[in-house]
Amino acid sequence: MERLEMDMLMIRIHALMGSGRYTEARRMLEEALEREPANGSAHGMMGWICWALLDEHDRALVHFRCAVRWAPALANTWMHYLNVLAGDGHTEELREAYGRALQVPGIDRAEVHAIVARFLERRGELHQALGRYREAARCAMNSAVEHALRSDARRVRARIRRSRWERWFAAG
Repeated sequence: MERLEMDMLMIRIHALMGSGRYTEARRMLEEALEREPANGSAHGMMGWICWALLDEHDRALVHFRCAVRWAPALANTWMHYLNVLAGDGHTEELREAYGRALQVPGIDRAEVHAIVARFLERRGELHQALGRYREAARCAMNSAVEHALRSDARRVRARIRRSRWERWFAAG
């Protein structure tokens, strides 16, 4: 496919996605990926459709992995990828992707840390979660986000204290 033709197709797909016409966008994305399998942007959009709309997480992961490989500077794709990994419990892949995502120019570093913090908190790794929430608050770009993240850190700190007291009383 000629580069100009592919660029026009991607512009149409972006417009369809922006207007909520996801069925048409999906069809065109399939066409774009058939013509250019290494199109990271198309893989990122297809991954989002599979994850958010179709609830096909395994298929979404395949597309997100391709997207971050072929278009590693797309911050939104990294955020969706991290959310899928955290939501589905892919611990090792999340740890690796987390470090790489923090290197992406323009990415919301506070939200990257917060995704991992929520994942760790759900797993009961409270000390690590507390550290990630604190780092997220330090990276926050506005006071409302910083306040929310500090509140999350306080909640985790209270859970840690409660756990210590419960162990102390159980031992005594």
